[in-house]
Parts: sequence; C-alpha cells; structure tokens
Amino acid sequence: MSARSSLTGSWSGAYRYPHGRETVFNAQIDELGGAFVGTTQEPNEFANPMLSVLTADIEGVREGRSVTFTKFYHHGGIRHAIRYEGGVDDALMRIEGRWIIPGSGSGTFFMVRDDDGAEAEAEESAEAEAGRRA
Repeated sequence: MSARSSLTGSWSGAYRYPHGRETVFNAQIDELGGAFVGTTQEPNEFANPMLSVLTADIEGVREGRSVTFTKFYHHGGIRHAIRYEGGVDDALMRIEGRWIIPGSGSGTFFMVRDDDGAEAEAEESAEAEAGRRA
C-alpha cells in the first residue's frame, strides 16, 4: 500500500472547551492539491432545541503538516465561524490543535481517520490503472 497523500476520507474526533466539556463529531473531507472542503455532524448541545444534530461545512488548507480550516454551521441561529488551527501527523492519520471563535473563546480539538487505508488503496489502484494505460 502506498503512503497517504491527502486528508480525503472519513474522520471522527472531539473538540473541548476550556472548562473540560467535550463534544464529539464526524467529518468527511475531500482534499485536492492542499485545499480541502468537507462536512461535519455533531450532537446539538447549544442551538435550536428542535435539532438533535448540527451539520456544518468546512473549508481549509494543508501545507505540509500544518492544517487550518473554518467551520460554518448550516443553522440560522448560529452566526459565527469557528477557525481551527493544528497539525497532522506524518501518516496523515491524526490532526490536533486549537479552535478559535474570535472575541468569544477557544479550546482544543483532535480528529482521527475512520477509513483505515481506503483512500490510499483507491489512489494505488488508480495509479496502477493509469500505468497500464500508458
């Protein structure tokens, strides 16, 4: 199997508030050339009580091991963007760092891959197919 070359795939993790409360989330990321987009899902712990799950879009960049992205919730009652800044390990399997809401607060986060090699296997298969066609 070849080494991973992008963040593309399924992730799960948690963000933590300074007082210790933690919220878990799932993310789906698609990276191309260092830029990435994606979506997140998490339990609703602070928005409209009629919603059990909150969804958001993310947009970001990866430059080497540095990862930054912004999360934009889909729900009208949430009017702030959350900035995430962190680093990814050499294997592109774990990201950790800080989240920041300017003027409001910050905390820590981490996320780990759920797809355990599926993206790398797909890339290897595509490379092998391209090599047969050349």
